[in-house]
Amino acid sequence: MPHPQKRSLPSTLVRLLTVALAASGFGSAQAEDPNPYYIGGSASVKHDSNVYRLPSATSDTSYSVGLLGGFDQPIGRQRVYASGTLQENRFQDLKQLDYTSYSVNAGIDWATVYNLSGTLSQTSSQSLYNYGGSNTIQTNAKNLERRNETVARLRYGSAALLSLDTSFTHRNQNYSDPAYRFNALDQDAVSAGLTYRPRASLTLGTALRYTKGNYRLERDFDRKDIDLTANWVPTGRSTFNARLSYGKRTSRNGDSAYDFTGTTGQVNWTYQPTGKLTFVAAFNRDSGAESGFINGQQAGTFGDESRLTNALSLNTTYAATSKIRLDLNLYANRRSLVFGAFKGRDAVRSAMLVATYKPLRSLSFSCNAGRDSRSASGQVSFDYGNNSVSCSAQMTLQ
Repeated sequence: MPHPQKRSLPSTLVRLLTVALAASGFGSAQAEDPNPYYIGGSASVKHDSNVYRLPSATSDTSYSVGLLGGFDQPIGRQRVYASGTLQENRFQDLKQLDYTSYSVNAGIDWATVYNLSGTLSQTSSQSLYNYGGSNTIQTNAKNLERRNETVARLRYGSAALLSLDTSFTHRNQNYSDPAYRFNALDQDAVSAGLTYRPRASLTLGTALRYTKGNYRLERDFDRKDIDLTANWVPTGRSTFNARLSYGKRTSRNGDSAYDFTGTTGQVNWTYQPTGKLTFVAAFNRDSGAESGFINGQQAGTFGDESRLTNALSLNTTYAATSKIRLDLNLYANRRSLVFGAFKGRDAVRSAMLVATYKPLRSLSFSCNAGRDSRSASGQVSFDYGNNSVSCSAQMTLQ
């Protein structure tokens, strides 16, 4: 797989931003918000005690500068939005890891007078692979990870007691380092079901879901699930979201080591006891292919090839003043791993404390300190530990 040119803006980013800007131009003629756009810049510095997340540590400091921009535009019943970032990232000593990263999120929420509504969204990103978390290869080679996700949802009867919901999701992730090709994945999923709203504070749903996954190295699979979902707002301070699924994953090449039949699911709880304090807790149990997308920002779970992953996270936010905020993010997972004839388990733990100071609406400063580590058993994974500190500044104009 060829490496992208270091300083060229990826064609995907160009196309998506072009579409987004065209849509925003249409929306501005009908805007209620006189200025739905923003543009800005960012700069950051980060030090890792173990850049490659290996048993033997190599430390280094990296620097990033970037541009960001976006808009959020209502158009009658519709809403069009887009945001994007572009960053240059440089290492002090490990020059071979220098890279360009980007992310784009664009979409439209729409509704009609005939009880039809839906969403269409596209996200794309490129970043340096996080060598910890899900990685099971001991390497110090440069590896860029590219991810795309397209989601389309349609609902009939959005304001009724009972509604019909359908969705289609396409995902793919690729790697520049050939050693990671076994994790390159193309995945399509379709879902259809019913949603029942007996009252404003409770929504229940059931659906049938089919997933087809294609890995680059002969681990293709089919998966069928029955989903039960619930959204419950018992009070104005608490919200629960849950999914319970029973399904079967079957390998198409006959390798039953990756097969799984059983229960998966996800539970999220948001609790705000005061105006200054918020807790968000989440538990997820699923295959690595799904967990990597759900928890992609946590401890390097992109490209997770596990048979089964159980993950727990707790994010606490405290608004000390109108300008100062503290965040504590805790994460832990445990994975069941299979690689050919080899089996094993590993567990990741991470903690990060973040302090943010926002003296102006358009200006913010942030510093964080974190620790992530992994313990492993068997012949598939390995132990590591890493300490990191970083600081960043961001300015936006709107």
